[in-house]
Amino acid sequence: MSLKKLSVFQRFGFWISSTETKFKWALLLPTIILLAIITVYPTIYAFNLSLSDYNLARAADTLKGYIGLDNFRNILKDPTFWSSLRTTITFTVVVVVVEFFLGLCIALILQGTVTGSRIVRTFILLPMIMAPIVVGLTWTYLYQSEFGLVTFILRKLHLMSYATAPLADITSALPALMVVDIWQWTPFLIMVLLAGLEALPTAPYEAARIDKASPFLVFRKITLPLLQPVILIVLVLRIMDAIRVFDIVYALTEGGPGEATDVLSMFIYRNAFYLWGIGKASAISFILLYIIMIVSVILVNLLSRAKQTV
Repeated sequence: MSLKKLSVFQRFGFWISSTETKFKWALLLPTIILLAIITVYPTIYAFNLSLSDYNLARAADTLKGYIGLDNFRNILKDPTFWSSLRTTITFTVVVVVVEFFLGLCIALILQGTVTGSRIVRTFILLPMIMAPIVVGLTWTYLYQSEFGLVTFILRKLHLMSYATAPLADITSALPALMVVDIWQWTPFLIMVLLAGLEALPTAPYEAARIDKASPFLVFRKITLPLLQPVILIVLVLRIMDAIRVFDIVYALTEGGPGEATDVLSMFIYRNAFYLWGIGKASAISFILLYIIMIVSVILVNLLSRAKQTV
């Protein structure tokens, strides 16, 4: 009798569980459909465009024609594409490394700080919450040739000639953009890494204190291994964001002077809206997407390994 009752209860529990699962899927379904409409369809349409010679500058009867992978072949033969790719990689590597180093150092300094910590954290967040166009306009004035504060300081330190300005010189334009990105997004790394540091368990640190381990040894043997998952997550987010940087480049230099700051996103924009080559621009977009996917897969695999070792 008890076995029959147990079987009935088990079946009833399974029915409840199944009903709850169906209910959850019913709630999720509208969102999934909406995401499919606004992401999957445009992606398929953009891929279809990348296989065509779609150009808005042509007559209406020759707007679109299927050319297979010719756009991709032509892009890979284009020296401007490789120049943009090198600029993008250089920009990404430099800003992410500097932002991570500064973010970790400042987070370690702020860890455990009580006096004025809320005010300090509020001020740290200000650059990150500013709109990109506001950031661009602000730094445009700071880099201005005649009365820009940064330009004035660089000239007084004899780091720049009076005949040029940071955004007007081929050698200084990209570093100038890097400074803006570092200023804007280092706060993001500070906040995430600080949250990760404050969430670390205290037991290993108490054991290290009893053993009289040096601060450097504690950082290398305890803090870094425990913080590794957080570090990889923040690096994934920043690398993906830096690879597709567009707003500050467009606001400050529009890819110039020459091709000094011509990142891939700017290269796509110029082909689409200056040259009207929608097909070619779509193909470049997919190449950029493939690059981001490859980097993301590598970093996610590293993240999964880090979680297993912690």
